[in-house]
Amino acid sequence: MPADLEARIYSFSRFLREKYGEKVWKVAVDAGFTCPNRDGHKGAGGCIYCRNDSFSRMQSTLNIDVPAQIKAGIEEATARRGIDKFIVYFQSSTNTYAPVPLLRELFLNAISHPGVVGLAVSTRPDCISSEVVELLAELSAKTDLWVELGLQSIHDETLARIHRGHSFLDFVKAVDDLSRLPLRICVHLIIGLPGETPEMIRQTAEAMAQRPLHEIKLHPLLILKETALAAQHEQGEIEPLTLETYAALVVDFIERMPAHMVMQRLTAEAPREMLLAPLWALDKHGVRRAIEREVLKRDTWQGKGLT
Repeated sequence: MPADLEARIYSFSRFLREKYGEKVWKVAVDAGFTCPNRDGHKGAGGCIYCRNDSFSRMQSTLNIDVPAQIKAGIEEATARRGIDKFIVYFQSSTNTYAPVPLLRELFLNAISHPGVVGLAVSTRPDCISSEVVELLAELSAKTDLWVELGLQSIHDETLARIHRGHSFLDFVKAVDDLSRLPLRICVHLIIGLPGETPEMIRQTAEAMAQRPLHEIKLHPLLILKETALAAQHEQGEIEPLTLETYAALVVDFIERMPAHMVMQRLTAEAPREMLLAPLWALDKHGVRRAIEREVLKRDTWQGKGLT
């Protein structure tokens, strides 16, 4: 991102440079966990858009134990990029939805690897029990800790439509519990969900700005093969956003974020063989360029829309 845009949007790479003084690499791992929205506790089919094996091509690591995944990720980043500081990212599925003793063993092992300066745990708002909070408190005293909550939208009607299996109030409670700990809270949100209007997306942004959050990840709605969303798309019920519309909505969102909020991601991708639409999501650099063009066209910046 050019220097002027780096000043306009608080990127994750900028945050990491400021905090650690150098590049830091996220090593994504798959612990093989499931999700309450898949195992029958909340639902059996998961969210309408979800294919768990789409996360960072995790299907290639499903039979490799977590320490080996971490070691391989560190070795690759060191050899190819010359990086020597790492955040281990438990990415795939719901990474607090397992017995706490197992979680403790996995997480403590992860932060024991040489060069690991932090731990990121991706989960759902309805999977932050009191026992999990105690474990996170223990971990936050040992390493830099991120908890990434998949929310997607503040609108309960949207959450029901996508079969999310939790409410906005579940998210509010989780954030209230987590905000008492010395860790960073990152929220995942999807732009382009079925039935969502631009005004609803702006309302989600404004609600995030009012919460004690540290980071945001924005994702376009990806229509993946072998999902319920794919069937709706094939029947003409779902029309993906154009790149230009997505970029405009992302910039609407950024304008409503306070300057201290880290915009950790502005797009997402999936393996080419899985993605039905939108195909522009395959070119993440092109998506970023479209967002940058919209920022410059408006002569805008993060927080400009706050009153």
